Amino acid sequence: MNKSNDGDNQVSSASQPPEKSTAKTELHSRIIFGLLLAVSAFFLTWIGGLAFQVCVAIAAIIMLDEYRRICGRALPTRVSIIMFAFVLLNMIAWISNAYDTAIVLSLFGFLALWAWEFIIKRSGWGALGMIYVLLPFFGLVHLRGNTQEGFSAILLLFALVGGADTMAYIVGKTLGGPKLVPKISPGKTWSGFFGGLFGGMIIGWLMMKLSGYSAKPAFIAVALILVFFSQIGDLVESALKRRFDVKDSGAIIPGHGGVLDRIDGLIFTSVIAWFIALGLSNVFFGNWTWEPASALISSILTR
Repeated sequence: MNKSNDGDNQVSSASQPPEKSTAKTELHSRIIFGLLLAVSAFFLTWIGGLAFQVCVAIAAIIMLDEYRRICGRALPTRVSIIMFAFVLLNMIAWISNAYDTAIVLSLFGFLALWAWEFIIKRSGWGALGMIYVLLPFFGLVHLRGNTQEGFSAILLLFALVGGADTMAYIVGKTLGGPKLVPKISPGKTWSGFFGGLFGGMIIGWLMMKLSGYSAKPAFIAVALILVFFSQIGDLVESALKRRFDVKDSGAIIPGHGGVLDRIDGLIFTSVIAWFIALGLSNVFFGNWTWEPASALISSILTR
């Protein structure tokens, strides 16, 4: 005869510790929204044209607002207003194909804003923020252009930056070891740095292989340079947040923080890739072109 003993037979459904449950929820959010961002970025890049330009412009405005929030009192309201005005004017000029106007206006805006800030505040955070946002905007829009090579160039940047970020995290967590720059980013290790450096290059190569390209010898050098600057961009944003004692740039993307937190590596990588493409297109010697990605892709890849 079995006697039921509530103490023995009752199954206790002990819930997970709050911190583990929270971490699991954050991980799920990070994965889901990360996939949504990746698919959206791919789709808009594939469409190109005005849709891509407007998307990059919106991201740039959000980045600028996050930058303003990070700087806090170091960036007076009147300086922020001028900073936003210059950025908007430059983006409109760039999208309208008034490239000379945008370049001259951005240089004038940077120098004028820096001089004004130095006089009233003895700083230059507004001028730096303007360039920090405008240069990657110029680079991404110009590289995308209206060709298949432009689409491939942006896709390559996404693969290099995303691959470096993922591999740096995996290798760093797995191997650990000496810290890279503990005063700026305590979690980053040298093993993660090199894992991201070479892992990002390999993932970039795989993406181009799937896109029908074969790598030329120059691909290794260019990819390593771009991945290196991807990690520099990550460190620069970490240094900025540490300088103003801020944990995240924002909370607009669940599980990822702000837009700056998500694409900090792409900021520097897109600018360096743009400069390399301009150099290969002889733009610095007076031969302006709206399709610099063609020179970049043909120099490092072949079909």
